[in-house]
Amino acid sequence: MINIEEKTSEFIHWYDKKLLHHTEYLALLCKLLETIPRVELVSGRIKTSDECISKFNRKYLSEISSFTSDFYISDFISDLIGVRAICFYTEDIQYIRRELRKFFDEKEITDKSGKLEKTEDKFGYRSLHLQLSLKNRLKTYPEAAKFKNIRFELQIRTVIQDAWSVLDHKIKYKKSIPQKLKRRINRLSALFEIADDEFLSVKAEIEKEEKKIDNRIKKGGKIESHKPLDVFRFLFVALKYFPNYNFIEFKVDEFVQEILLLKSNFTEGELNEALKNHLPFANNIELKIKQKLNPYSKIRYCLFKLNNTGFNSLLTEYQKSLAT
Repeated sequence: MINIEEKTSEFIHWYDKKLLHHTEYLALLCKLLETIPRVELVSGRIKTSDECISKFNRKYLSEISSFTSDFYISDFISDLIGVRAICFYTEDIQYIRRELRKFFDEKEITDKSGKLEKTEDKFGYRSLHLQLSLKNRLKTYPEAAKFKNIRFELQIRTVIQDAWSVLDHKIKYKKSIPQKLKRRINRLSALFEIADDEFLSVKAEIEKEEKKIDNRIKKGGKIESHKPLDVFRFLFVALKYFPNYNFIEFKVDEFVQEILLLKSNFTEGELNEALKNHLPFANNIELKIKQKLNPYSKIRYCLFKLNNTGFNSLLTEYQKSLAT
């Protein structure tokens, strides 16, 4: 007959003995996962011994014959070490899974997204859960050898999926939720799912617009003079004059917004006119002060020269003294 107290005591002894080893293993796993492209954030934890025992009692104890004692609780806890990898887009999940093969062998898979997508009326927690172990030989990580055959659970989620998981987990701690609230939660989970799909769709549209810019530049596209300025049209013009500069997305967006706040109907043609006519002036200021100016500063001088009243606030007092 099973002596559960003896088995529990045996597990706690094993857990405490292995804790430092498992902690080192977790640190290595996070280190490896952080090197994988499209993984934006990695976190991990080791379940407490109480959590492990509670899970065993809840899920597995009833399945074990009362006439056997030939088992270890540790064999039933496949997620003792849990790691979470967060990415931005749903398409990144399968990419990351393929990249994992550099370091890990895949033992089991639970695709919660796939299961939900096969239902017509259910929404909720989506992610990819993998049971993994380190490959036998990792030449660049010799320390990996001492963690051979130790499984861990990896959850790959998007930022949206992770947010919903945290919120959903919090809500489900509340017991006996009325049906009308369950319905509202279900509707809310559908919105999170839609948000994930929309982020991916927006990403695709942005990439499409960026390709248009590249094609316009490569083909020597003409300036569309009367088209209102946006980040893509800004880049089309700016890259004609500063082809080797790396315009970072969020900085471009902030700069375009600053321009449009001063002149909401500013156009692609006006930006081109400012650079075409006044960039030599900005270059002379660079020589005058004997200091390299970045493209944003030069564009500010050009806009000021184009319309010194409308774009007066783009320059500091010192810069204005140089420009007049």
